[in-house]
Amino acid sequence: MPSSEISTTVDFSHALYLHPSDTPGALLVSHQLTGVENYNVWSRSMRIALLAKNKLGLIDGSCRRADFTSALESQWDRCNAIVLSWILNAVSQELSVEVVFASSAALVWEDLKERFDKVDGSRIFFLYREITTLIQGESSISAYFTKLKLLWSEYNALVPFSTCDCEASQENQSQLLQQQLFQFLMGLNETYSAVRSQLLLMKPLPTVNQAYSMLVQEESNHFHLSGVTPLADTTVMYSQSGSGSSSRRRFNGVCAHCGVKGHKKETCYCLVGFPYDFRFTKRKEPQAAMATSGDLSDDASPPVFAPQAVSSVAPSVPTFSQEQYNQILALLQKAPSELAVNAAGTLNWKDEGDW
Repeated sequence: MPSSEISTTVDFSHALYLHPSDTPGALLVSHQLTGVENYNVWSRSMRIALLAKNKLGLIDGSCRRADFTSALESQWDRCNAIVLSWILNAVSQELSVEVVFASSAALVWEDLKERFDKVDGSRIFFLYREITTLIQGESSISAYFTKLKLLWSEYNALVPFSTCDCEASQENQSQLLQQQLFQFLMGLNETYSAVRSQLLLMKPLPTVNQAYSMLVQEESNHFHLSGVTPLADTTVMYSQSGSGSSSRRRFNGVCAHCGVKGHKKETCYCLVGFPYDFRFTKRKEPQAAMATSGDLSDDASPPVFAPQAVSSVAPSVPTFSQEQYNQILALLQKAPSELAVNAAGTLNWKDEGDW
């Protein structure tokens, strides 16, 4: 039949009408059918797309070839071929081989349903468990809510509730929406516990979308605060680190009391006392800048073996090694003048620059 005659017989609201955009290469859905795991989502997406194209009757059997006159049979064949090509583009490569050799879009649809529509109690149980155990974790509130909405949609498609206008149906629907609100709030992180408490105290309880909007606003506030606080903390840490490192720099000057390089007079052990675990070493040659006995002030107290300030528990009696005892005895046997010079100029300390 000529196309001009068909156009006068079939208008745009007819099931056999083909729009210029209804081409065989068109993709109706964004994901392909792979098997049982995604058949429910895929079939629902395809049905929505075919309904929008006014071609749903070609897969559910309501638009059969025998229902039309011989003048429209060729037009039905064209529409059937277009729907077959759409199904072919929406299945995986393994399944596309079977679709290629099919002659009816309705038969292909029925075959795919019998093979992959395996909805049973185990699938419903899995979805319900996923819904009740899903938590936000490290996801944003938007990502967490989107995943939860997807589980709700699939669960409601498998276990549909009554949509009549009776009072009992309206009450059941209200309870279902309240249950979804509780499931959404249960999975939130404890960071939003205060907002969650405020939402539960509201009368009447907010809808899921209202609670989502409030929580997204709270998340945005947390984001802005966290975007400023770490920078301030980093600045403080850098300042503290810089001041700490400068305060621990090694002193390169010479002590005004004993002439030893590496410490100040205020921290000289000859004045403040030696730690109990201090180890003495003999210097082979005295330095040129050694102090003499005249450098000692009159009010300077003699060296005292005091416990270290950082030590939590100090022994009651200082202990010395055999070498230290021998050095002390040798010092006591020398002349007083020589003893004074040795006390100020012949002692050397190991790791002298660390104090």
